[in-house]
Amino acid sequence: MNLLFSTIIICSLLNGALADSFNFEHIGESPENSDVSTSKGVGYSITFTNNWTQENHPFRYPPSDPHWSRFVYASHSSAYVMWQDGGTATKGIENVAEFGSIFALQGAIRGQQNAGNVLDDVVGSMIGTAFDGATSISNEDLCVDASHPYVSGLGMVAPSPDWFSGAYNVPLRDETTMTWYRRVRVNVYAWDAGTEDGDNYQFNNPATTGGVISAFMAGDTEDAVFVSRNGDTLRVLPVAELLFELEESSEKCATNTEDPTDTFLITARRSGNLRRRDCEWARGRRRRCRMEIKNEDGEGSGRPVSEQCPVACAGL
Repeated sequence: MNLLFSTIIICSLLNGALADSFNFEHIGESPENSDVSTSKGVGYSITFTNNWTQENHPFRYPPSDPHWSRFVYASHSSAYVMWQDGGTATKGIENVAEFGSIFALQGAIRGQQNAGNVLDDVVGSMIGTAFDGATSISNEDLCVDASHPYVSGLGMVAPSPDWFSGAYNVPLRDETTMTWYRRVRVNVYAWDAGTEDGDNYQFNNPATTGGVISAFMAGDTEDAVFVSRNGDTLRVLPVAELLFELEESSEKCATNTEDPTDTFLITARRSGNLRRRDCEWARGRRRRCRMEIKNEDGEGSGRPVSEQCPVACAGL
């Protein structure tokens, strides 16, 4: 359950003054542009750096085991909404926010990949001890392309009733130059999923009825989670920093701009079979499963990846 908002902050939010800042807030020179055209598919590495500490967020800060769950990130078109301010949490978002479980969300993302709204998804490592500066790193590059230039993601603040942090609809391209950003560095804040009651860092609270996703904000008291005092001012500091760095030469995300569906080639071993890691790389991705396997002489074999990876490509 969120804090009671002060009248001033509510008005500011409704006027749009704070809406973007509590989703994400650019740091320094971010975003930094590149000369890499969005006609080229590229990858991004993702680093989440913890700022949720006793010093920054003193009220009822957990005396033991402050940590973050694993994170899920997805690259997507404007047709996909993972989560947003004022929205109702899906089962996938609820499970991340309440239990740190990512599986339902990953399943929903797979469905959106099949529909063409999501291109790729990656997992960020959990942070076992949330000391200042502790980091979570994505397990692989997140692929983006011209049709899927946005990234959304989240992870659980733990322990907590249903609190999380992340960002949604972060653009990784410059709409004016149609080039990919080289670095996007943003502050992110604490959010309430609106699925479980509770005003301190405890699990197993009663369910919330009719709740929506909302950001924690400063009200009229410092005796509230995530609130701190700066002189006469009450504030909510960011709980983390998210960094997206362009990996232009990412092997995973390399694309052929002439025909991005049919002419990708994966080299088979002498046996004619793909390596297990190739099937894992293609798992659940229609575009990858349609790629053509090439022989060691470099010639295309005419066989799709799906033929050699029937389990990974089932149903695509």
